[in-house]
Amino acid sequence: MFAPFRVLAVWLLALGAAQAAPEAVPLYREIKDWVVACDNQRGCQALSARESSDYSSLRLLLERAAGPEGLLSLRLIYAGQPPSFPLLLDGRPLPELLTGSLRKVPDDSALILRAEGKAVHALLAELRNADRLSMLLVDDPEAEVSLAGLSAVLLLMDSVQGRLETRGALYRPGDRSDTEVPPAPGLPVLPAYPGAAPLAPEEAERIRQAVMLAARDPAQEEEMDQAPVGEAFALNEREALVLVRSWCAAYNCEFALYRVLRQPPYEEVDLRLDPLPLNGSEPAGWVHYDLSTGVLEYRVKARGVGDCGESGSWRFDGERFRVQAYRLMSRCASGDPGEWPALWRVAGD
Repeated sequence: MFAPFRVLAVWLLALGAAQAAPEAVPLYREIKDWVVACDNQRGCQALSARESSDYSSLRLLLERAAGPEGLLSLRLIYAGQPPSFPLLLDGRPLPELLTGSLRKVPDDSALILRAEGKAVHALLAELRNADRLSMLLVDDPEAEVSLAGLSAVLLLMDSVQGRLETRGALYRPGDRSDTEVPPAPGLPVLPAYPGAAPLAPEEAERIRQAVMLAARDPAQEEEMDQAPVGEAFALNEREALVLVRSWCAAYNCEFALYRVLRQPPYEEVDLRLDPLPLNGSEPAGWVHYDLSTGVLEYRVKARGVGDCGESGSWRFDGERFRVQAYRLMSRCASGDPGEWPALWRVAGD
């Protein structure tokens, strides 16, 4: 075989292997005017999200669970309840058959149109070849969703879930049976929380005062509108957790977490907080510990309306804080925290 042909053959084999290799999860990417995220069970969610992060009254959300029978659903959400809502694709009416496949979901404040299964496939076949989906409203001429990047998003979702060239693929269906789609991986099982008896008020106050005195920063306190606030919780018979809120901005606060021995001089020990996926943040913004469940959680808003940010939680197993959940929405897309894509899940939640 001539050298150029050997090089070509090796390149083609390498390309085939790369295409077969599954994408690592959890996954979070921004592609043109879209965000796509897949959790540790390979369930994927795609959200319309303009690169500019400008406010949008209309948004589109697509979700698909992993596995051969993974549920596929689509929601079109408008921030209001117009009496009529003609849908246009690149300025032309969306075919009536497709419009009819979108069913209204009861909601007190928004118009939510939902489709599932084969109806979503039919809708996506039209959307992926267009530039924009809009709602014809006299009072809101900017009610539209950019479809730039949607095709790449659908292809990525298929790749993550092992659907490339299957009959049920979203972007490039083929002849492979859907039974060849790999099942969803099992979810992590966290050790049970052993529980802890609450600190007596006197002990909690001693621990709180000792930690706050040791961690005090007079220079920072001069810039604060209010004094730092601390709370102490029992972790086990030997150790306590102390949360200290040091300052607050418009909608986020700064927190410091300390794990200390319960006996004087209340020596600090390693927090043993497992890292979040994708280099997620340390607890900040809003932080809470629930002694009854052993769950430590936080939420950070990137802007006040809460349409972007991240949140996470850990569960204490008696020794370590194990990651329980993680959500991320880096791009502001006019939604709410409940729409931030989930990137990590555990069994039982």
